[in-house]
Amino acid sequence: MPVTPNPYTIVASGLYEMDFQGLSMNDPQQALEKIDELIRAARATDDLFSRAAAFSAVSILIQRLDDYFEENASYAGENVERLRFHSAAMLGYDITNGHRIEDHHVWALSAISALNHVLQKLKA
Repeated sequence: MPVTPNPYTIVASGLYEMDFQGLSMNDPQQALEKIDELIRAARATDDLFSRAAAFSAVSILIQRLDDYFEENASYAGENVERLRFHSAAMLGYDITNGHRIEDHHVWALSAISALNHVLQKLKA
């Protein structure tokens, strides 16, 4: 029976760290749609657990998108970073630099839109 490699490793802090190598992105468009849904839903709640769950899922999807775009359209990296930072800031997992949560939400949506545009170019 083949053994599936464990993508998790324990780091020095005792926490688990996920190795995204080997995890492929089947549909980057779907990932962007899910990120959009998750940040909209998380924005509508003050529940810490819901926001943490959204942040976790969004972070994984963004990492997979980053790998996809690095391989297929490296020029999209800046928009991936914008999405990473602004989604984390709006969910309370990064600094806000003095900006409102709503501002970070709009900027995250702008990054999603820019990445959707890149995907359309790649399909053409």
